[in-house]
Amino acid sequence: MIKNANEIIEETDEDLQLQAGMQLTSDERQCLLQNGMLFIDIQRIQPYLSSIRLYLQNTTPVERVWTIFKVQDITNNQLANYILSVAINPQNQGE
Repeated sequence: MIKNANEIIEETDEDLQLQAGMQLTSDERQCLLQNGMLFIDIQRIQPYLSSIRLYLQNTTPVERVWTIFKVQDITNNQLANYILSVAINPQNQGE
């Protein structure tokens, strides 16, 4: 079954809530829906980061529709933001 964008955003929000206690705001959900990615401020994600990291380490990419990347400022090597990225994984489309 192919998941549409709304289903992917719903699944992402649900995963974040269940695994880390983080709930996306309506603006964050809308941004993900429009762009497929969301820049998250360090202060916003900090309380949830260890739980998110553990979930991502214990879950294969095939089993999820989202991931998070670090964005580092190349001028000073400081962590700038995190990016929450959603995508349809081709391996999951046949389920």
